[in-house]
Amino acid sequence: MALLFIDGFDHYDPQQLDDFGQPWLARGKAAYLSPQAMRIPGRRPSSYALRLPEGSGGGYVKNLDAGTPSLIVGAALRVAPFENTYQEPVLLGVRDTTAGVAHLVKIGEDGRLKLYRRTGSGMSGWDQLISTSVMTAAVRGWHYVELQVVQGTSNGTLNVRLNGVLAITLSAQNTTQGGGPLLTAFVGAVPGEPCPVTVDVDDLYLADTSGTINNNFLGDVRVDALQPQADGALNQWTVEGASSAWAAVSDGDEASGIRADAAGLRQSFDIAPLPAMATPAIHGVQVTLLARKTDAGLGSVKGLVKSGTQIAVSSSLVLQEQLAWHTALFERNPNGNVQWTEAAFNAAEFGVESA
Repeated sequence: MALLFIDGFDHYDPQQLDDFGQPWLARGKAAYLSPQAMRIPGRRPSSYALRLPEGSGGGYVKNLDAGTPSLIVGAALRVAPFENTYQEPVLLGVRDTTAGVAHLVKIGEDGRLKLYRRTGSGMSGWDQLISTSVMTAAVRGWHYVELQVVQGTSNGTLNVRLNGVLAITLSAQNTTQGGGPLLTAFVGAVPGEPCPVTVDVDDLYLADTSGTINNNFLGDVRVDALQPQADGALNQWTVEGASSAWAAVSDGDEASGIRADAAGLRQSFDIAPLPAMATPAIHGVQVTLLARKTDAGLGSVKGLVKSGTQIAVSSSLVLQEQLAWHTALFERNPNGNVQWTEAAFNAAEFGVESA
């Protein structure tokens, strides 16, 4: 697999309150999210984005399930106007499993992108400027920024793209500096540090360079959240608080939902079709579940896709006592093990299997 995670920030409000009257933040979608993070209008009509306000709250941090020797992070970013700041705004970056080596992209007052290497952890970390782009990204507007880090002691590579154009490229680099594999992607601030300037983020993706597809820059992508619109062919879960399974999981009301009391039960849904686009290229489909366990002991579920006569399920997703977001990414259409097409996606069903 090359595509690892996507988020368009359309389907959850980080300021929604929990049982203690505190913001739910990402409910597990991120490893850390600034307590001041808020949902704002996105860069497309009828969509949302995430705002990371200037201040001590920090940014957005996403950890992978396991370390990888290569990592690509891309996102649409918009930076608030700034000047005479002692600290350049952090756009995005990646960090290894030891939290001792990071590569990050900042933006200078002249609008040029700057690639840094940080060695050391926490506020004691030291940033070394590696390269500065000639291209500029004006503040106030949306720009799509991508960073690719491939680890190596003398053959590592570092690439930065701005709006689909290569802005910085470096080869024959020591990108490990004695650290471990890459584990963490971040936006707006280095983990544990404040956001120097307000940064908005939309349409985020994480990938690596393995596999045969999605193993390089994806470019300016969009991430659409599509809700169930009807029950599918698989209906083995119990519906609670609604007249149908699809209504229970798509009404935004947590008083309704679906429940499975045994392993191996499957529930699928007909999903709303893709928005109208001229020639859509689908890099992958991510099933996103807001779920929890309801009994003692281990509880888990699996994401599911039914395409034609073929059914594929993800690895088990371990549930918590409280509701949290869980994701399962299907990079290929299981009906033929091929890349998704618009017709195949619109005809497929997606759902969940109890484990």
